[in-house]
Amino acid sequence: MGEWQLRRSLPGLAMEAGLGEVRRVHHERWHALVLVIAKLGLDWATVLFLMEALSELDFDPGVRPVAVFIWLGGSWGGLVYWLLVRGGRRWYAVCDGGLLVGMGGTETTAIAWDAVEGAALVQGGEARRGSWRLFWLDGGKQRYVTFRTVTAREALVEAIELREPVPTPPAQRVLAGTGLVAVASVVVWAVTLSPLSDVVMASRPYYLRDFARLCTNSDAPYAKAAPYSASGPHPVVLFDEEHGADPVVTSAGKGSGDPDPDDVQLVACSRLEQRTFDMTCAFSGGWSVTYYQGRYRIDVYEARTGRRVGGQTVVADNHLFCSGILVRQGEGGGHEEDVSVPAQEEYQRIIDGVAAGLP
Repeated sequence: MGEWQLRRSLPGLAMEAGLGEVRRVHHERWHALVLVIAKLGLDWATVLFLMEALSELDFDPGVRPVAVFIWLGGSWGGLVYWLLVRGGRRWYAVCDGGLLVGMGGTETTAIAWDAVEGAALVQGGEARRGSWRLFWLDGGKQRYVTFRTVTAREALVEAIELREPVPTPPAQRVLAGTGLVAVASVVVWAVTLSPLSDVVMASRPYYLRDFARLCTNSDAPYAKAAPYSASGPHPVVLFDEEHGADPVVTSAGKGSGDPDPDDVQLVACSRLEQRTFDMTCAFSGGWSVTYYQGRYRIDVYEARTGRRVGGQTVVADNHLFCSGILVRQGEGGGHEEDVSVPAQEEYQRIIDGVAAGLP
């Protein structure tokens, strides 16, 4: 039986021990604020790690919300279980007829008021910060338990001294509820309203490689990507089928270097449209290669809406004659096919024109 179940059974346990009604429960205090801050920091770092890992593994950005919510649900659920169910904390139930003390597990000790000797500060301690000891007699033998960081410690000491429960002030209940609401609000903000939320929900790109999904599904744009303006420059990133989610070339429209993902307006997708026989070359060892000239269609999409805004074709003619040496493993030879692809310089020339707003 866990601590949470034990706490729910306190009224019955108190009655069985002859202590009457449970009026108030004090428990060892977890440093909640430190714990929540540390947990939020861990969540932030984990979300960044998940996004990086999913991106490197070429997962669709739409997987991010699922992965993040699985992590948040599992980790916060585990934390709540650890705090409230698995337990391990000592607690003190103040009853009409005495104290019921939980020793951090399923073990409980019932102490009638007439057996309580009192509470005293541990030698050298301060009333507000030091540790206290509860003394009682058990079969004529003195026993004690030490407590320091417990909820409403002053009220527990007062109850021990008065030999009667000290009620919980209404304002304290409101404050506890407010604290729970505050923690929940921080979690909701971190997931839905913080700058990271748009990335988690895949409505804003985080990496340039995120834009590759428009080449496989133009109905999955980024609603918070940079808007496509009527006049240039139009920062653009180009992908092809050979490199997958890795950008082949980029253009910021002005200056040099890759554009920031938040500035990208257009996504260019190069696809093989047709291949035409070029030549077949024979190599030593029984190997041969048939070369094809590839014609590629470059479609340009608006990153924010997925709307196609332009396109053109380019023919890759990289095979002029048979030459060189073909090195392959194994014996017996074989046959391969090779389709030419546009040179990176050709791609760069094309998207530089797109970024500059040229037709």
